[in-house]
Amino acid sequence: MIVQRGFRQPPSFHTDRLRRAPVGHFFDVITNGFGTMYSYASRIPPEDRWAIIAYIRALQLSQNATLEDVPPAERRRLIGGGE
Repeated sequence: MIVQRGFRQPPSFHTDRLRRAPVGHFFDVITNGFGTMYSYASRIPPEDRWAIIAYIRALQLSQNATLEDVPPAERRRLIGGGE
């Protein structure tokens, strides 16, 4: 939708660059804006910004996790199909 209005497509959170970016980068972008993105400092309180960043990290991990990232008990359940 945003691209249809003439804006550039936002980058994917799953690129290597953004997966390696420190959490402070995301906090700064939400707070101060970046490029054509406006600042959300007056609209999103700091604790909600951190919650958004935690969600971004969870999304990144969900797309790039390895089997070793899964806790052993859960791994056994997934592989073995049981508890």
